[in-house]
Amino acid sequence: MVTLLKVGGRCAIVVPDNVLFEGGGGEKVRQTLLKTCDVHTLLRLPTGTFYAQGVKANVLFFDRKPPWEEPWTEKLWVYDLRTNMHFTLKTNPLKRSDLDEFVACYHPANRHVRNLAA
Repeated sequence: MVTLLKVGGRCAIVVPDNVLFEGGGGEKVRQTLLKTCDVHTLLRLPTGTFYAQGVKANVLFFDRKPPWEEPWTEKLWVYDLRTNMHFTLKTNPLKRSDLDEFVACYHPANRHVRNLAA
């Protein structure tokens, strides 16, 4: 996905937890993202949202930057939609209204003024 973005381009992708925390392939993806992008937002989704029940997923939001030896990411905003939220693919799917607070707080034009009081 990163290779398709021009410098300055924005992207959001759904990834399983292992991309964020495990070694191997997930670690390589993480390193590439941090050297070529400013990863600024992590939306933690409840289990069962995109995958089978018990599989945790996240949405990573990032802006493409020129390649650099040091990570571009200085600050990561984490929004946890997992706490006290229970969804299933068939009987209780995630709805747009479930993301209203996240969207209100996101502030893509000026992400440095995010807060939950929005």
